[in-house]
Amino acid sequence: MKNLTFSSHYARSILHGLEKNGCAADDLLIRRGIDPDVIRQPKARVPTDQFIRLFRLAWKELDDEFMGRTTLPCRVGHFHLMGSLVIHCDNLEQVIRQSIRCYTLFSDDIRIELDTTGDEAELSLTHRRPELDPDNFLVEWLLLVWHRLVGWLIGRKIVLSHATFTHSLPQHFDEYRFVFPCQCHFDEQRNSLFFSKNYLTMPVTRSEAELDEFIESSPRDLLIWTDEDNSTTTQVRQLLENSEESKLPNLDWISEQLHMTSYPLCRKLKAEGSSYQKIKDNLRRDQAVIMLTRQNLTVAEISTHLGFAEPGAFSRAFKHWTGLSPLAYRQQDH
Repeated sequence: MKNLTFSSHYARSILHGLEKNGCAADDLLIRRGIDPDVIRQPKARVPTDQFIRLFRLAWKELDDEFMGRTTLPCRVGHFHLMGSLVIHCDNLEQVIRQSIRCYTLFSDDIRIELDTTGDEAELSLTHRRPELDPDNFLVEWLLLVWHRLVGWLIGRKIVLSHATFTHSLPQHFDEYRFVFPCQCHFDEQRNSLFFSKNYLTMPVTRSEAELDEFIESSPRDLLIWTDEDNSTTTQVRQLLENSEESKLPNLDWISEQLHMTSYPLCRKLKAEGSSYQKIKDNLRRDQAVIMLTRQNLTVAEISTHLGFAEPGAFSRAFKHWTGLSPLAYRQQDH
């Protein structure tokens, strides 16, 4: 998926571990071309390349793949070690159970379980020291890693039927449509992902060389995974992204491309917690952030490119999306 940006909530969560361990976070960010003032804006968006640099910065400075959110660090390289062990498993269930054994060696704080007694497989994660993960970032991150890594190992996107979380509905819930593309339920008893047990018998299809390449690019391939997501929300966004018209296509055109009328399309989007207008606004928001931070375009030119009637309308929309005017956002990025 093109022009993807991330909520500054996630960036601030990564900073939490750096600051807790006494790192001069602002200096480290500035040296890597990341503006700390932008990250601290509650509604700001962080371009993908900066977000990945921030992840790698935290891993390097802390030498901790859990980013300071467990009692003892999980040294960089443990994830690769686990992958090297499970790459030779026969099927996905063996992969998961072998990985769980590895995690018991990595940390006493993180407990992962696979339950196959119900109609579906349930992969659950418990943080035994939740006070070390106050915003649940590590819980969300590890569930995302497990979901995407095990799917990558079998060469299949694992479709989630639903997910449950012990925490309440977060302010950054809008991000969940990409992080966990399924129905999400909050204030539940466990942090769990649910999927068909049919996946468990599927064989591992990746080689050690592919694993090395996957780890080398990490966390890019874990984050930029939405091209394989066949949710209706993602299909609509991709149609909008790939449109060659100067103005974004309307709902009727999108419906026609998906071989349905607008009513069932809207109903499917609503079931995913989305809508055509929300997808269009999020795409415009992400494109605007990219243009302001990477391209030498005026605000008026960006406004026209994104299909706004006049620059004032774009400026108002951008401030609503990010909490900053376009000019203020650009100034903080330089």
